[in-house]
Amino acid sequence: MAIEELDKKGTAYLQGIQGLNYLGKMSGYKTPMNILKSYLKTNGKRKTLYLKFNDGELDEVVKGVYQLKVNPSDKNFLNDLRDELEDNGEDIDKTKTKPGQTITFKSGFQLYLSGRPLRNVIDESGQPVGAKTPTNDQQEDGFIINLKAGKLLEQSVINNKIDFQFGKDWYNSFTQSFAGFTNKIISKSKLSQYEFYRDSDPKKLKMLNQITDPAILPSSKDNWNPSDVWAVKISEKGDLEKEIGKLHKARIDNKNVSIERINKFIETQFKNKNLIGISLKQVLGTTAKVDKITKDAKYINSVKFLGFKGKMDYNVLKTYFDINVKMSCIKNDTLDYLFRFRPRAASDARTNNGEGRLSGSGPADGAIDKKNVLSVLLPNADNITSEKYGKSKTVNEAIDFLVSKNKQKYKGLQTWVNKGKYKFLKISNLDKKADDKDIRRGLLNLNYAYLIDTYRDQKELYKKFYLAAKKVNEFSSIHYKISG
Repeated sequence: MAIEELDKKGTAYLQGIQGLNYLGKMSGYKTPMNILKSYLKTNGKRKTLYLKFNDGELDEVVKGVYQLKVNPSDKNFLNDLRDELEDNGEDIDKTKTKPGQTITFKSGFQLYLSGRPLRNVIDESGQPVGAKTPTNDQQEDGFIINLKAGKLLEQSVINNKIDFQFGKDWYNSFTQSFAGFTNKIISKSKLSQYEFYRDSDPKKLKMLNQITDPAILPSSKDNWNPSDVWAVKISEKGDLEKEIGKLHKARIDNKNVSIERINKFIETQFKNKNLIGISLKQVLGTTAKVDKITKDAKYINSVKFLGFKGKMDYNVLKTYFDINVKMSCIKNDTLDYLFRFRPRAASDARTNNGEGRLSGSGPADGAIDKKNVLSVLLPNADNITSEKYGKSKTVNEAIDFLVSKNKQKYKGLQTWVNKGKYKFLKISNLDKKADDKDIRRGLLNLNYAYLIDTYRDQKELYKKFYLAAKKVNEFSSIHYKISG
């Protein structure tokens, strides 16, 4: 990529690794840019980071500060980047920071949350492109429009119809997803027999709003069924509307009507190809994977925890901890998998969340359901954040203080920490001085690690974590997942 390709008049951007490499060559920026590159090495979200230029020069948005935009707007990703940089010694300049919007680091750059489409972009391959930050709705509509047309449309046609300039990466995703869909789900010759709806569209069919109504679901909609697109067979619409209307009313009127009854209906219609839900992930490779996600007994019984794969070097003041495991299932004799636990509201750290992913992969498979899995397996694990720690200056001092006030409640945690033998972690900095926020977060993560490490049935625990991340909860419903 030649910097000369950037527009010399007005604002322009370098995408992902291109921007990090460029800024990293400047004096004082190599270390923080290497931290980001290491963290984002296998993460597709790196392409949502853009280094800002103005009139062909790096844009000094504040004196001595250059800007990396996070676009489209993703607060969780912004906070993940902040936490990773802080964990590796980068200090925040609080005088130039607006939490949740702009995070400025003392080394001379800021992360800025942006929602507007970007123009004048040089992508990671060094090619000038148009806007490359579609919203979720635009991503899904860009795929659905091909299904409605009954064929893969030209890139320019999709761009015009969606009113968005998709880049090569998104057109590749639409191409591979369409091929996977028509090969494995509904053949091209039968697409005209269906109507297709985006799940996030509130104007979708009334019956689709009914079947995804939070009032009838045991957990969040995505924990029950993460479908982004619904395919409805036209000839069956009338019968589907009647049956779903009856189910919805019965569930609203009588909470004893089980979710299994609804799931059985979804499964029957899925198998008869009358109502099909599809979860979409951007396809970055040359082929789309199409998986049927189901909680059938054969698959669930095949999932097994085989053991741990190494121990994470865990700085107790770090924002998260990982558990690296080996799993197996009917599709894989063995696979390396990672569970990550992290307080989402990192500045407050009052509750912990978990997610699962293949080791070394980018996007997570999904969150571990908080209400029906984490809170059941690890009850009251978050309560430690409501405790007072006195004048404790380290995590160890805080644990000792808690035991002095409530020996029965926290003696087990103290004994486990002091023993120093952990199944999946190597813990450090227990005696390092820290502020109240870091101590509270450290205690929260340690309490989770302790409860997980000492759980009586390790095989069952990790099996439930894995199935929850894969959206195969006990209450989940059948759907397809397109990824790659």
